Amino acid sequence: MVGQTSDSTLELKSNKLPLSLRLPTFDDVPAAVEILANKANSEFDKSICDATPEELDAVATRWTIVTDPPVYRNFLVFYEDKPVGITGFGWIGPCDESQGSDDSSLAGAAGIIVQPLARGKGIAYEALRLVFEYGFRELGLKEIRVGSHSGNLPMWMLMERKFGVKTIKTAEVDRFGNDLLWIITRPEEVL
Repeated sequence: MVGQTSDSTLELKSNKLPLSLRLPTFDDVPAAVEILANKANSEFDKSICDATPEELDAVATRWTIVTDPPVYRNFLVFYEDKPVGITGFGWIGPCDESQGSDDSSLAGAAGIIVQPLARGKGIAYEALRLVFEYGFRELGLKEIRVGSHSGNLPMWMLMERKFGVKTIKTAEVDRFGNDLLWIITRPEEVL
């Protein structure tokens, strides 16, 4: 099943910050493109760092389509009702791609982008916390993977210091430019 986000009003709200995550609609595409186009946000992401405005528009427009079962799920991050970032799952699929798509073995690749002027306020941590909770509770993910480039020190510190997840240094850089990986497994209390 496929639908537009105008058909869905999924919103995740923080009880700690004036922050919410909302599935983007067509009206949100320009804000998402502005966030993606900011070189301070994309310098470590090979998938978007050299993208044209048209390619970024296509990426943001794709996020307005909701599939069931989900193969991705991206949110605009709102802080004090202003769009300040993007988070979510750029990929949802089997934990082991050599296996079938058994729902009990689904994984998601999560990430976060926060505009420079909104950084240092706890937004990245809270937005990712909401995404992790949503992934485990609502999507039934078994694990969540977060990748980053080793030059992205804020992400490295966020994952190690705030989330307490051990860093895995990968042998090769992936197609997104990531050479670091963090894997979060579903907590027992969610089962």
